[in-house]
Amino acid sequence: MNRAYQVLLALTASITFFLALETITPIIFTNGNASVALIIVSTELKNISQTDINYVKKEAGKALKYIPPILGIEYNDIIEIKIVDRGMVCNATGGIVSLLISHIRDKSAPIIHEVTHVITSHENNSFLNEGLAVYFQERFGDNQTFPNYSVPFNVLMRRNKDQFIPITRLINDNEIFSQVDTEQRKMAYLTAGSFINFLVEQYGEKKLAELNNSKTLSYKKVYGKDINQLEREGKNHVFKENTQDESHIYKTNQSS
Repeated sequence: MNRAYQVLLALTASITFFLALETITPIIFTNGNASVALIIVSTELKNISQTDINYVKKEAGKALKYIPPILGIEYNDIIEIKIVDRGMVCNATGGIVSLLISHIRDKSAPIIHEVTHVITSHENNSFLNEGLAVYFQERFGDNQTFPNYSVPFNVLMRRNKDQFIPITRLINDNEIFSQVDTEQRKMAYLTAGSFINFLVEQYGEKKLAELNNSKTLSYKKVYGKDINQLEREGKNHVFKENTQDESHIYKTNQSS
């Protein structure tokens, strides 16, 4: 019996504990007959509609359906999502995703982004951590979220070329990714997402999975090129003239 089933049983056995919450919505994702993951959506707010809940379930479900196979991993734990009305930004802390109700309703909540953090767990490497999250949000999300709000990565990078932050700096600077409401943070997120997009377009998903699952996170070992070489390639790819990138080749609009 995996942890998801254990939690579901515990949830059922102690349901009275959760009656103070407006909504408890367990969702089991399966692969054949084996339980893969459990999503629990909860809130203490009194004005949550079923539409709000269904929207969160749909986006989180897409993350669980599409991301683990791409990264060559299995996820058989819990995705706990709380809908709140306080805080500056949506976040994933301690394995729990917190989503602002205002962002859910205006369709700017980065649900797939935050669920990606829980699935991948690269907290000590903000460049890869945020790059994967931004990339998968853009690829699978229905909503328009920070940092690119569905503007194609390459288009937005060219518009902000004068603000480009070297990747060789970003991979060693976790601090910049936590500077809320700054242009540097926005460019850091955008650059990270754009770089992951470049890696997938040029080298494919299997290499991305290899990087994600490597213990050293060595670009040289996975791609045969160091980060300086990959940065030069990425910049040429993004900033080249007449590039056909109104939507990147891996952009999908799949429904769960």
